Amino acid sequence: MTALILLCTQRIEIPTFNAEFVPEQDGGPCFERAVAKLTIEHGDRCGHDGLCLVDTETGEAIEPWNEEQWFCRNHLWQYEQAVLASGTDAGRAAETLALL
Repeated sequence: MTALILLCTQRIEIPTFNAEFVPEQDGGPCFERAVAKLTIEHGDRCGHDGLCLVDTETGEAIEPWNEEQWFCRNHLWQYEQAVLASGTDAGRAAETLALL
């Protein structure tokens, strides 16, 4: 029996020397082992003002849905820093972070 290894679902960002003129570049998918799972319940409380409940291609309303993101240690730290920097719990009621 083989063990299932969960990988980080985030993207690697390559910082540039002058972010004012050149934005951070996408370095592709992260291949580190996941250490946490973030579940976002899209619907009334997710903080997207209902935009997540509209199909972008057809414009029709869709049912609430759950999104899962997997974080390696580095991306988990970045997520936690972003939450602390935001200084608000807006939208956080619909997020559940579970350590693996």
